[in-house]
Amino acid sequence: MSVRKWLCLFFAAVLLFAAVMAGFNILTDPFGVFGDPVLDWYEYDMTMNPRVAKIAYLDRHYEDYDSYIIGSSKCSSLSPEKLGEYTGGRYYNMTWYGGDLVDERALVRYIIEHYRVRRIVLAVDPQDTELFDTEADSMKGNMHCKVDGSGKLAFYAKYIFANPGYGLEKLSAMTRRGYLTNADSVYIARTGAYNKQLRDASRIGALDEYLAFENNYYEQAPSSMPHLDGALEAVADIVGLCRENGVELTVVGVPLYAGDLERYDRERMEEFWLGVAEITPFYDFWDFNCVTEDIRYFYDVDHFRNCVGDMALAYIFNDPGVWIPEGFGHLTTPDNVDARVAQVYADREAAPESCKTALPILMYHSFGEGGNNVPAAELESHLAALRDAGYSAVTYDDLFAYVSLGIELPEKPVLISIDDGYKNNLDIAAPLLEKYGMCATVSVIGVSVGKDTYKDTGVAMTPHFTLEEAVPWIGRGVLDIKSHSYDMHQVPERDGEDCRQGVLRMKGESESDYVATLTEDFRRSSEQLEAVPGLRSDVFTYPNGLYDTLSEVVLQGLGARATVTTDYGVNVILKGIPQSLYALKRISVDQGLGGAELLSRLDALMSGDTLR
Repeated sequence: MSVRKWLCLFFAAVLLFAAVMAGFNILTDPFGVFGDPVLDWYEYDMTMNPRVAKIAYLDRHYEDYDSYIIGSSKCSSLSPEKLGEYTGGRYYNMTWYGGDLVDERALVRYIIEHYRVRRIVLAVDPQDTELFDTEADSMKGNMHCKVDGSGKLAFYAKYIFANPGYGLEKLSAMTRRGYLTNADSVYIARTGAYNKQLRDASRIGALDEYLAFENNYYEQAPSSMPHLDGALEAVADIVGLCRENGVELTVVGVPLYAGDLERYDRERMEEFWLGVAEITPFYDFWDFNCVTEDIRYFYDVDHFRNCVGDMALAYIFNDPGVWIPEGFGHLTTPDNVDARVAQVYADREAAPESCKTALPILMYHSFGEGGNNVPAAELESHLAALRDAGYSAVTYDDLFAYVSLGIELPEKPVLISIDDGYKNNLDIAAPLLEKYGMCATVSVIGVSVGKDTYKDTGVAMTPHFTLEEAVPWIGRGVLDIKSHSYDMHQVPERDGEDCRQGVLRMKGESESDYVATLTEDFRRSSEQLEAVPGLRSDVFTYPNGLYDTLSEVVLQGLGARATVTTDYGVNVILKGIPQSLYALKRISVDQGLGGAELLSRLDALMSGDTLR
């Protein structure tokens, strides 16, 4: 074969390879550059490069939105849905990794010129003076060419002829997709916000336990805010663009963890504060209070929780239905900025208000003589001892009001829980609770309500009360009724050794089948309870105390505002953090325990630093 033919074959092979690679990259589109028409998985694309993929997504869906949230990854916790409720706007969150006001200025210009924009929320914070005009990664951290004006040919060629490993990894990631979010897809394409599904399912209680579990605290280096002037110039440009184009702009100095705020040079921080205020009035949440000084209100030292974002929006829009801590938020203007800064640094030296309370939950089951029952006399000794020691019984509704609205609980709250729904709860426990001015929550097994035989086996069991029988006690505030599942409280001796263990997945059960089963069980239990006026299915007590992350996420999504385990201990409940009501611990009260011994056990659990 001649040299010419060899060269022709070689170049043909090269062109064929290039064409195949280009076709593969366009079809898999791991960065969403080409509209991801085949796989249509923008959650993955945005995870790879949100600066690029979000523009490609909006170019297809911009008519669904008329307002935008713009800023660093911190602003992901400013909810598009909440902003929509407050303003009537249809918001998209443009949050991305590593805030950079140079990129954000270009983005504002682009969306104003190409989309219909009524409102913009611009999130700023002192980190904007550090991360400025940077590009961490030419594939994953760059802007879309439409936004920064770079050459289109070079931009698209870079992704067309990218390493096909990116596309292969996307295909591999598709095999890992499930009900729970993972590192492959950290965004919600429809809203643009981070998917906090897993991060909001973590247990939030005592500080030491929380830090050990989350491991989310790390020291940050002091900062001299080197790009302060450039950051202020970019803010001024964004304000000017919005004014020139009739766009309503709200500037928010997003909440900072106190340790983060303190790392900035105070003189430079004051200069930044004053500079922003002179450009435009803005809402700043750079302060010291019980929220900003507690790491539990943050996913990590850089990112505040969604619930804190809700507090900030509630402050801005004067929403009385959301608890806001004292000293949280301020509308800062040129006229008050000096006083504001002085007050913030003075607050640093003051002790913040208390935003948390310790809550023991006692766990009972059955009452009477014999077996594992707690005798009536012992229960009475418990109730008398609790009353005399100053404890007040509370309900889950009291906890919801404390967390959501900041309505204080009694000085020494205790929640009395009773599992399963036996008839002796009404015959023995309810009269004694009423006698001592106490109340309790009974979690019933739906399939056993009103029964004295086990399901369809005909095997006798301790009788369970009907919901109608409980109505008088409910009406007098002595009892409340919640769910212990409809039919997931299974017993190996009666349901078979291969029965479900609590609400956990069975061997060989697919994730989708499990989610459907748990969803249907919760629906049936809710339907049963809510047929009785005044009852709500918003608390789920885990059968046998067994649970996992998947069950927590599913139940939260179904509307459970609290979940209850058999894990031993006392709970720390925090105002404003709904997650502090999940995976609640309890203290089992068994036969043979006297009132004095119960108090001694409580005193031991409530002492020391474990309940910080």
